[in-house]
Amino acid sequence: MDKASKRTQRIERVILAILFGLIVGGVAARMQDLGYPEHLTWDEPHFAENARNFLHNRPDWNDHPPLGKLLIAAGMIVVGDNSTGWRLVPLLFGLALIGLAYFLTASAFRSRMAGLFAAAFVAADGFVLAYAKTALIDEMLATMMVAAALSLWRARSWIGIAIGAVFIGLAMSIKFSGAVMAVPLACIIVWRFGRSSKSAGLLALSFLLIVGVYAAQFSFGLALTGSAHGLDDVFRKSVDFLRRHLAATEGKHPQTSRWYTWFIPLKTITLHYAREGDTVRTLSTMGHPVLWWGVNGAVLWSAFDSVRRRREHASATDEKAVPNWGSGQLYLLLLWFLPLLPWIITDRDSYLYHYLPSYVFGLMLLGGVVSTIAGRKAIQLGFVVVVALVFVYCVPVWAKIPFSADSLLHFLFFPHKP
Repeated sequence: MDKASKRTQRIERVILAILFGLIVGGVAARMQDLGYPEHLTWDEPHFAENARNFLHNRPDWNDHPPLGKLLIAAGMIVVGDNSTGWRLVPLLFGLALIGLAYFLTASAFRSRMAGLFAAAFVAADGFVLAYAKTALIDEMLATMMVAAALSLWRARSWIGIAIGAVFIGLAMSIKFSGAVMAVPLACIIVWRFGRSSKSAGLLALSFLLIVGVYAAQFSFGLALTGSAHGLDDVFRKSVDFLRRHLAATEGKHPQTSRWYTWFIPLKTITLHYAREGDTVRTLSTMGHPVLWWGVNGAVLWSAFDSVRRRREHASATDEKAVPNWGSGQLYLLLLWFLPLLPWIITDRDSYLYHYLPSYVFGLMLLGGVVSTIAGRKAIQLGFVVVVALVFVYCVPVWAKIPFSADSLLHFLFFPHKP
């Protein structure tokens, strides 16, 4: 083995060590002091209080389908009605998201290294990390959407499609916006099985399965609250929720932000802030600045590269001349775009956390891009070193780790109000 090959192997080993370190660090940061603070913060009352309503058979006043709150209630059954119980299930979903990011990216790019990059980026990003430590449902939604995307991408028969449809129904049962995953479902069915009567039948059955899963959980939630819970009641309640969502267009809350500002972002959210003497503990949704801008770059590059590869594929006489991961790259690009669509086509009040599902897919796209177009291992190494250094520096504001109040502003790369 020549010197260049040995040097490349050494660099690869260092990269792997850093990636595994980021994954371990991200997991530890998510689990660290989960029960702090012992009171509800930010939007947690909207979901923890409603979880209590389900446990005590009281009416649910929240304007989302029941599943997210039922899952939080499950954590409260296991651990108790306390701060750890409220946040246990979101934590478990946040941990599962790291693994799902690996499998989807590795499968889409046909590269384990791409999967490791994606898993490390999801683990190390503060935006994703923060929502795994709170009794909120946004990361549960993102995790269900990624699970659906993975099931659909790997589907080779009706069973895989059915599993994907179930996950889409579960995503819709957390927030209505999960319905956008019906688009990749339709695309995958046509791609895998062609335009045929079989595809049409499979698509119809998939939509029935999605609706069935959604209706079943909604009916169960209504029954727990002592409300009428027939199919017509589920329909009426769902329509009422949708009307209220679409009517919320006044933008009075100071943290509202339009979708096109999320790429910078202009309005990060503080989920918790407490000052005790000279010490501060906070939980900010400020994303990892290197990864945030990296996602923007990966999206732009992938849009350009996908067009280029489609043209190459159309003109190539030898299929082996075209890399086989182009379709996976396009798939992740579509998955990044679709969760933005509801906020693009409506005027409904929106917040930075509505970008979370798109951003998670963007991190996976970034993982794939870094693994394939970096050119030289030294460039990959330089990128992950910077990602790791910024993670170590900023993790206190993502994990509620105490630090000096005087140093708060040094951590905040984006606009931020404690």
